[in-house]
Amino acid sequence: MRRWLFLLPAMLAVVMFGGCTVVNEVRDERYNINNRAGESWLSDQSAPAKIDISGRWVSRDWGSARFHQSGRRVTGTLGDYSVRGVVSGSKAYLLIASGDWYYYSAIVEKTRSDLLTGRFSRVIPFVNVLGRPMRLQKQD
Repeated sequence: MRRWLFLLPAMLAVVMFGGCTVVNEVRDERYNINNRAGESWLSDQSAPAKIDISGRWVSRDWGSARFHQSGRRVTGTLGDYSVRGVVSGSKAYLLIASGDWYYYSAIVEKTRSDLLTGRFSRVIPFVNVLGRPMRLQKQD
């Protein structure tokens, strides 16, 4: 039994580091599936834009936000996250990311010229029943 003890550190190293490639591939595939679902969700929103959400906003929960809208496309920041989205009709559909990973999805509408309200979800694409309220006040 004792002669196997000297092999224990080597066996642990193989188990710990031998699977790193597999772990990275699983993680990368998860990112790809998540991001494809987000992009597909945005492309499904195809109505002409009826609102413009460009400008500086602030949220008690998220901090400061800055959105730039060009036609239907939206880019910007929300707190420490980057935002990518589209405006379809009177609603903005947003993907909220850190790095290359979409963490949240949101749907907001302009309820007044200085107010965006809606819901955000940790699920990609957005799921309303899992969403939480979101409110952004215009800053100028």
